[in-house]
Amino acid sequence: MWIFTEKGFFSVAQHYTKEGCFQIKSRAPGVLEEYWPDYEIEILDNADYRYRITIEKYEVIPIVVKALERVDYSNFKSKCFHMNDYHHALMGVWSEMNNYQTRLESD
Repeated sequence: MWIFTEKGFFSVAQHYTKEGCFQIKSRAPGVLEEYWPDYEIEILDNADYRYRITIEKYEVIPIVVKALERVDYSNFKSKCFHMNDYHHALMGVWSEMNNYQTRLESD
């Protein structure tokens, strides 16, 4: 699952060997530090998502719920405008998903 927050982007996936754990992956360490400051970040030089933490599932869900509860904006992209590089990446995702919607509607 991809999650885009006003603090950054991360991916949540089942850990490949630990049944009760997620692996939270990111392309930038800051978002992991923001949401899970007490966890050691693994850095994998040869992985697509270089920064990762392994964490039990029950510890992830409340953090994601709290992020949802803090949503106080009506436009996500505008909320992230001050983070230039991240905002630029968000616009790329928005554009691709807009193109996807257009293709679906034209079929």
